[in-house]
Amino acid sequence: MTSNDGDVRTSWDRIDAWCGSRLRGTPVRAVSDPGLLRAVETELGEAIPADVHAWWALEGVGADFWLPGPFAPVDLAEALETREIWLEVAEQEDAAFDANGTPEPRFLPSFLPIAAGPGGDGLVVDLRPGGSRGAVYLWDHETWVLGVPLWGSVAAMLRDIATALESGTPALLRHAALGGTEKACVARVDDAGELTWEAAAR
Repeated sequence: MTSNDGDVRTSWDRIDAWCGSRLRGTPVRAVSDPGLLRAVETELGEAIPADVHAWWALEGVGADFWLPGPFAPVDLAEALETREIWLEVAEQEDAAFDANGTPEPRFLPSFLPIAAGPGGDGLVVDLRPGGSRGAVYLWDHETWVLGVPLWGSVAAMLRDIATALESGTPALLRHAALGGTEKACVARVDDAGELTWEAAAR
């Protein structure tokens, strides 16, 4: 187990413990087949970050909307199916350029969905080589613009959420400070045991 693996597991255990004592019972994301992730690595021609592997290896992950946004984790098979659909949509679009001749954004094979929102948007991990590799982004199905990363990694995402839940402080502070479009938000649990994320007071 690498430090990233341990960080992912520790953060998830913190989230699970907090949610388990406050939220109503929820469906659970299916355990992922590691062979599917290896197939993605083969397709991309390089290894996927350790914390992304660790994310898919987690058991007992709630499949409801506990991620800020709100977003619900999807299982790996659903993630790969969504990825294929979004790639097909990108291929069907004519090549488009903005006023400066720069290609318009497209969903790329190096983007791997990890969670879905109720309106068709998702969270994706950027697997392209470079400084953003492993970062978690909001994928807006209408604008197709990645913008500022929500978190620098899956491990950072889980650590931020765990701290926000335990302390009652906002998640996404770093994203907001970097000029991201998503507001820092605080977790709230209603009388029915449902978790929502509300914009943090300024």
